[in-house]
Amino acid sequence: MKEFVSSALPLIMTGVALAILAVNYSMEKRNNKTWNAKIAAGAGLGLVLGVLLNQCGLWENHVLGLVLGPLWGMALGSFCRNEH
Repeated sequence: MKEFVSSALPLIMTGVALAILAVNYSMEKRNNKTWNAKIAAGAGLGLVLGVLLNQCGLWENHVLGLVLGPLWGMALGSFCRNEH
């Protein structure tokens, strides 16, 4: 059972993150420059978070942290509001 969960979890996490990005992109089409800035900042912070989670031993394979970190960073960065 552990093998099944550990093999399916990255696919589920990828699908959820891509769905979040697609929904937020469809709502944010109006202002492309702020969208690009939010995605770039999210990817950078997500990469750092992915490396930190790798060092904690969250995943058996370190590539998962390097791939899922920026993807989830972009998904969460797309929720940020513009304050100007």
